[in-house]
This record gives sequence, structure tokens and C-alpha cells, in this order.
Amino acid sequence: MSASQTFDLTPKQVEAMKCITTDAKHSALGGGSRSGKTFLLVLALITRALKAANSRHAVFRYRFNSVKASVVLDTLPKVMKMCYPGLWENSKLDKTDWYITFPNGSEIWFGGLDDKDRTEKILGMEFATIYFNECSQIPYMSYITAKTRLAQKSGLRLKFYFDFNPPSKRHWTFRTFIEKVDV
Repeated sequence: MSASQTFDLTPKQVEAMKCITTDAKHSALGGGSRSGKTFLLVLALITRALKAANSRHAVFRYRFNSVKASVVLDTLPKVMKMCYPGLWENSKLDKTDWYITFPNGSEIWFGGLDDKDRTEKILGMEFATIYFNECSQIPYMSYITAKTRLAQKSGLRLKFYFDFNPPSKRHWTFRTFIEKVDV
């Protein structure tokens, strides 16, 4: 399955896509609400999942209800239907453990880092890609714990994706991505 050419990225999205598809282990997109960050990173995550059969990927946000509402039930189906026609209908969304399985056996798991039981279940797995959605809301220790799970051997280069709205100057995302300080 290959990406459809039925949509056009804006010049800024083309530039952002070039950044997130490099060999860099960490890729971050910052910007305001409705700038398309989540769309691009979900597209990149799906594309990686489709490239490596039986690979596992994750989208983490601070609150599970937020990742469910904004990513699982909104952005994910839009990206799949627009960029990979037929994929949504041929994939299985598990609404008990909250993950989607693609026809090639790859999975994307969705989790909130605010719920201890759900976090422990997800963090018992290894992933080829971890996407921290709205990471300017994620506490540093939650990020440190979750990032240890980027370890699945799938044939893909291990990759972290981050997106954030402009963070406070005290938040780890500001220090890491704006000031470029290793915190």
C-alpha cells in the first residue's frame, strides 16, 4: 500500500515532512493549534507502521481521554482515509486496550501518561516509534519513563516524534527543543 496523491501539503508542511523523515532519532514540530503538526506526525507514524510488518508504535499524551478524542477518533481516521484509502476499513481498532492493527500486523497503541494502570500495561511493551503528542503538557518524569520503551527491533530506525504548542520557558520541551539544552 502506498500513500495516495489525493491531497496536497502546504509549503510549511512539506518543509516539516522533510525534517521528520530524516535519519534523526528525535523529530519535533512546534506551532500553534490547527497548524497540522498532529496530521503530519500521524501520517509519518502510519507510514512507518506500514513499512515494517508486525512493528509496534505508540502515541502518548498526558491524558488518555485527550489522545482518544483528538488522535484516535479524529486525526487518525482522517489521515488514513485521505492518505491511504481503504486502510481504515481494513484495519481493526481495539477499543478495550486502545490500539489499531493494520493488515500487515503492525500496531499503533494509544495511551495517557496520567493513569498508572494503563501506563504500566503499555510501558510493558517495546516500540519502534514513540510519538509524544502535545508534549508541552507531559511532565518530565512521565516522558523519561515512557522513552525507555523505544526498543523494538523491527527493521526500522528507532524514532521519537514530538509535537508541542509554544511551551512555558520552564517546561522541559522549551529547554530541549527551543534552547537545545540536554535536560
